[in-house]
Amino acid sequence: MSFDAALTKYFPNGIDVYLDNVGGKMLEAVLNHVNVHARIILCGMISQYNKVWTERDGVRNLLNMIGKEVKMEGFMIGSHMDRFGDFTVEMESYIKEGKIRSKHFIYYGVESFLESLGSLFSSSNIGKVVNSS
Repeated sequence: MSFDAALTKYFPNGIDVYLDNVGGKMLEAVLNHVNVHARIILCGMISQYNKVWTERDGVRNLLNMIGKEVKMEGFMIGSHMDRFGDFTVEMESYIKEGKIRSKHFIYYGVESFLESLGSLFSSSNIGKVVNSS
């Protein structure tokens, strides 16, 4: 199923908020499904990291942002470290109440290190990857 088909299926009413850490073709597909005044938060572009800038995928439909008055903004966690203490307190209560659960995949042994590293850059895992020896 293409990105476009999946977004049509799972977001039939469009997208209001999108947290992007993939970039490239995924961001381009999302821009075809955003609603008026949608917000897009950019915190990474993993699909582009290993490419020379001249070989990176360009997003061809940025014009959609104008007609739908979409706001797109990048952020770095380091710019918000002054709020980390408050975040920790709030997040701890969510975890204790069971409102937030962690998904992780554990690889065992040094011999599985390369496989675990490779899984970070593919869709073979869901959640956090842990390598335990």
